[in-house]
Amino acid sequence: MNNHSARRAEAEIYYEGVNISQDIKPYLISFSYTDNASDKADDINLSLEDKERLWLSDWFPTKGDKIKASIIIHDWDDADRTESLPCGTFEVDEVSFSGPPNVINIKAVSTLISKPMRQEKHTKAWENITFSAIAGDIANKNGLKLFFDSPEDPFFERRDQVEMSDLEFLSTLANDYGIKTKVTDTQLVLYSDEKYEEKEPVSEFSFGDKKLISWQFSSKAAGTYKAARLQYHDPVKNTNIDVTEKSEDGTEGTGRILIINQKADSIADAKKIAKEKLKSANKKEITGNLTLMGDLRYVGGSNVKIIDFGNYDGTYKIEKATHSIGGSYTTKIDISMNKESKKELRKKKKKKGRKKIISNNTNDVVVNTYRGERRKILPPKNE
Repeated sequence: MNNHSARRAEAEIYYEGVNISQDIKPYLISFSYTDNASDKADDINLSLEDKERLWLSDWFPTKGDKIKASIIIHDWDDADRTESLPCGTFEVDEVSFSGPPNVINIKAVSTLISKPMRQEKHTKAWENITFSAIAGDIANKNGLKLFFDSPEDPFFERRDQVEMSDLEFLSTLANDYGIKTKVTDTQLVLYSDEKYEEKEPVSEFSFGDKKLISWQFSSKAAGTYKAARLQYHDPVKNTNIDVTEKSEDGTEGTGRILIINQKADSIADAKKIAKEKLKSANKKEITGNLTLMGDLRYVGGSNVKIIDFGNYDGTYKIEKATHSIGGSYTTKIDISMNKESKKELRKKKKKKGRKKIISNNTNDVVVNTYRGERRKILPPKNE
């Protein structure tokens, strides 16, 4: 007997504290959970058949209602084994109706709309304070626990929050120093992007891997830069700051410089900001997305390794993972190549570009470069 003959995946749904998983099963067309590495709220989507128009009237969801969701898999990789991925608690944010056939779509988000940090705008001056202290104050105000996992904790002489939500303000500050922001129903999470890039990959994928349903990779120059220049005039100190940071991974195909005009407290501070702005922009250079058999291990912020894909080989960070249950269970991950893998790729290309092959049959010298072959015809030898 096939150990995987009973393999199945299902969504466990609690609506306002009541388990409705079995009640909605006859109507559930699909369920998806999207886990973002940072900056964007996680969300869930439920698509429900509604030919009797029950959801459209008596069962119509109220925006702000809480939904707790998990993905449960049975006998997936091993017989007689059940595993789960707790997705978290979400608040209903959007309800849409389409047809024919009649379908209700419910979208709920993790950055709870009942908390002011996402919607309410504030103006406030923050002076002589660390980033973690600002984060702690915002977390406490919104009833969240702060999880701070970054060796970098910048100190600010002054930063002004002008007509910005707490979450927008915090994310803007964080991104200047390579710190990523994520909000769940119970936690405000801040972590070092560079530190998490160094974590071991959760798995490897090679060309022809049976778990891969489809893949797409892209390498582009648009939107990438060779260097970043930050310029700032401090009106209080009457000093000028002008620093330039070069790309650490040797981003290719562009001679452009990223120009940044924003506040920095010192030259050292300006260099950090320029470095992180440049790194963030160049993340778009080598990216990909993979659709694979459903796997609970893949979440935003984790790493995977790609092998046997030629110039796309390397370690990638999962920027977004979407787990979908419909006719089957699949996971789609959006990924970006990390800094160290891009460095290794440059080394390989430079080595290949220097290689010369002398033909045994002609007097030609063929120079191999990553842009193709360039053939040089030598004059005939004197007889």
